[in-house]
Amino acid sequence: MPEVAVTVVALGLTTARHDATTDEYGRFEQTDLPPGHYRVSADMDDLGSQIFRVLVHAGGAADVHFVLEAGRAAAPWLRAPRDDRAAAAAFASGVQANRSGNIEQAIAHFEAALTVMPSCVDCYFNIGVAHSREGRFDDAVAAFRGALDIRSDYAAAYYGLADVFSRQNRPKDAAAARGEANRITIRSLEATRARAQDALARGEAFLKSGNVDDAVRQFDAALAADPTLVDAHYWLGRSRDVAGDAAAATRSLTRYLGASPDGEFVEDARRRLEALGR
Repeated sequence: MPEVAVTVVALGLTTARHDATTDEYGRFEQTDLPPGHYRVSADMDDLGSQIFRVLVHAGGAADVHFVLEAGRAAAPWLRAPRDDRAAAAAFASGVQANRSGNIEQAIAHFEAALTVMPSCVDCYFNIGVAHSREGRFDDAVAAFRGALDIRSDYAAAYYGLADVFSRQNRPKDAAAARGEANRITIRSLEATRARAQDALARGEAFLKSGNVDDAVRQFDAALAADPTLVDAHYWLGRSRDVAGDAAAATRSLTRYLGASPDGEFVEDARRRLEALGR
């Protein structure tokens, strides 16, 4: 049989994509996937397309059996990048309608976006919010759960569920949903801070090796991930001093001293500022 294009897309934070083709027997294999939810799609012009959502467990495997038939509705978002723009436009229209109080119109726009971008968790979330505002709690719960089916770590959907359950006088369910949202949020903050620390360490290594440009990029990335990581300002100051950018070095070192007057690098930061003419 002819080769069929197969696409595997992670439905999570990374949205990593893997492309494959079937062999002469119509088989394909994708290995080394991290655990999580995936959208698996097969598409061929003459035979149409089919999509499955699967859950891959650690150390496990998932079998997907496609049946492609002539006339089956195609998956336009696989082959037409312009549909991504259409989905974005529909989403933006939904947001505007929500802000204007046109709830039914907003829902229609978000649902239109979902027809070409089924993994749009924000679409499901906003549909849930819209239904909740109108008191349609069962519809709101279904929408929030739709978002969680795609991204199980989508804290906003759990907060949405907690609000709906509270309004339905379901305190236990509300507490459970809020607890899950808080757990996800805390875990996300911890992961973000860990990434910031990793970036800081990489920046220090680059600076010590004389690679100033990459050092600055890593220190900037550390601060973008965690603005409270004030030591990054000190290292940015050192890097920019080495690069000969006195004004930028002065700004970074001054920020460090202002944010951490008793910090580990205070004395060195002051000496460097004095040498820079402050």
